[in-house]
Amino acid sequence: MTKPVPHCAKYSKALIPVMAAMLEGATSILDPFAGVGGIFKLHEYLPDAVIDGIEIEAEWASQHPCVFQGDALALPYEDNTFDAICTSPTYGNRFADHHKAKDGSKRRGYTHDIGRALHPHNSGQLYWGPKYWDFHNLAWTEALRVLRPGGRFVLNCKDFPRTKKGVTEIIRVTDWHLARLQNMGMAFVKWEKVNVTGNGHGANKKNQLNYENVILLQKGD
Repeated sequence: MTKPVPHCAKYSKALIPVMAAMLEGATSILDPFAGVGGIFKLHEYLPDAVIDGIEIEAEWASQHPCVFQGDALALPYEDNTFDAICTSPTYGNRFADHHKAKDGSKRRGYTHDIGRALHPHNSGQLYWGPKYWDFHNLAWTEALRVLRPGGRFVLNCKDFPRTKKGVTEIIRVTDWHLARLQNMGMAFVKWEKVNVTGNGHGANKKNQLNYENVILLQKGD
């Protein structure tokens, strides 16, 4: 039996009940960056919700029967299809490294895990910067297209440390996504920090943040 292709950015277990509480009552939920299907753990708390997942890489999409291979920049749904969006974008951090190590390295990354070049529309290869921002502007525009008026948007995001010339700064990925979604007309409702355990690898492992952010926004009627 072929071993499943690993994925370096699965949902942390501690996030699921927090997201589920924000989604209580939602009947149709979409994750446009579904990976290997971690979003379906929500069914433990929301058993009646219909959940769809979209993932651009076949090796990851195939690991859950309800994840469909597709493109977050061209979702295969009509306008106003879903009650809620619940998703986690890539962060533009070292997981975007393009190395394909075959030496047992503990370094993780999207390209490393899948073992080949990523699809051109996979943001996992984009470092924090203009190309990353442009991609997510398009992705959020498309996600909001399929979200019904009054629908909820649950965003899981994490900031990360970056060291240049011996100086470490925290890249505020969460603030950027929140501001962008608000600029698109989404109303901020709630922000929760959830304690998680990092992967403990990489040059900045001593500076890794031990929490992730879960933010609830709502689309206007």
